[in-house]
Amino acid sequence: MKTKTVYISIMMFLGLMVCAQPYIQAQETVRKSETGSDYSETSENKAWEVGIGAAGLQMTRFGVVGFYKNAEGGYNVETSKKDALFGGQLYAARELNGHFYLDIQGEVQYARDPVYGGKESRWVGMAGLGMQWRLGEYFHSPYIDPFLRVGVNYMYKNFSIAYNGIEKFDGEDMNWNFTNDYNKDGADRKHLIPVSLGAGVNMWLNDRLGLGLQAEYLLMPYKQVANAWQGSVRLMWRIGGKSKKPKPEIQYMERTVEKIVEKPAVIEKVIEKTTPGRDLRKLFDDISFDFGKWTITAESMAVIDEIATLMKDNASRKFLITGCTDAKGSPEFNHKLSEKRATAVVDALVKKGVPATTLKSRGVGKKISYASETASNQIRRGDRKVIVEVITNMDYWNYIP
Repeated sequence: MKTKTVYISIMMFLGLMVCAQPYIQAQETVRKSETGSDYSETSENKAWEVGIGAAGLQMTRFGVVGFYKNAEGGYNVETSKKDALFGGQLYAARELNGHFYLDIQGEVQYARDPVYGGKESRWVGMAGLGMQWRLGEYFHSPYIDPFLRVGVNYMYKNFSIAYNGIEKFDGEDMNWNFTNDYNKDGADRKHLIPVSLGAGVNMWLNDRLGLGLQAEYLLMPYKQVANAWQGSVRLMWRIGGKSKKPKPEIQYMERTVEKIVEKPAVIEKVIEKTTPGRDLRKLFDDISFDFGKWTITAESMAVIDEIATLMKDNASRKFLITGCTDAKGSPEFNHKLSEKRATAVVDALVKKGVPATTLKSRGVGKKISYASETASNQIRRGDRKVIVEVITNMDYWNYIP
């Protein structure tokens, strides 16, 4: 009853560790973020470990080798007691967080035991899941990583341990019986579910290659079967995970820095007068003439004052004034009329103080008129206008008569 209680308690502990793993992982993430560690709780950064090694199992085995008649006329029973089997181990483990690993281990051990009449092959196969609690962080060494382990396994052995029996010798039945602390009634099983309680240490040579040592006590949940010990040594390969190389220590040094105050430079801002563009052309759009006339209308004379002000502010510019007419009338008449309209505007600007050297005029008649001669007077009034151009090409300016 006591053995079953221990077994159930261990199974409950394993279940609790699996259920609590998400909470432990969340707490680990918070702790790492608070301490500024670069350890990331993502699946890409969690390590896999695989290994291959050798294992030894302590499982006491009794057997009768022979019977001998002694000098007194009685019989002696020769027995054999063997304790060890040896074999190989396969190992794989997955990191759950910075402290816990889930592993699967499998072993096969073999021995040849003496029996009555010769020898027999004995082998034991065992595989199981386990949870490791890694303690390396508490020892402040990334390369030496001790751990505690608890696990549950399935075990099969191809033999039964004979604690009692009857042998025939010289026509007589020879009874024999062995007792021990576990097998009170001499029963045994081939299929077993032992629980592992163990400890070990992983010694890493670098980020990838390491050597593991492990010892565990196999608790058999059957009062008729003796508990056992197992030890193993394995070569391991580590895939992924956080680097075990120590990070360089960052030291902060205080030093006094003199603040250099420079006097602000005095920048002289030169504002260049821009070429009168759309504003000047828009003003020229407001100059109009009556049909067949070159005299500037009274309402247009107010615009001349504004145009003269802009041109005087840009005295370094050259302005070409072009006169236009509507489509009504002969080409010869309209050409002369357009020249007179351009000249009338130039004369008015000169009277307002615009340098005559900055002004030139020409007429194009009705060449650029849009409205037909049959259009109303109000529509054709839009073609009776003068146009201004700002000339920047001096060769072109000098070419204009």
